[in-house]
Amino acid sequence: MELHVIERPANAFQQGLTNLQIQAVAQRAFGPGTEVRSATELGGGMYNTTYRIDMAGHAEPVVLRVAPEPASFTPSGS
Repeated sequence: MELHVIERPANAFQQGLTNLQIQAVAQRAFGPGTEVRSATELGGGMYNTTYRIDMAGHAEPVVLRVAPEPASFTPSGS
C-alpha cells in the first residue's frame, strides 16, 4: 500500500495511522478480503485525521475520518 501522510510534530493533536491500522479499518468496514491500494491523508481539518482511500475492486475512493484518542482531547474551559 502507498501511504501519503502530512508531516507533523510527534506531540501534535492530530496523529496519523499506520499502513496496518488503515488496512485493518478497511477490512473491518468492507470485509476481510479488502485490499487498500493507497491512502492519502487530507489536510485542512482541525479535529479528525482524514484519508482518501483507494481500494482494489472499488471504482470510487472512500473517505476515512479518524478522531483523536480521547486522552488527547481537553474540552475548552477545563
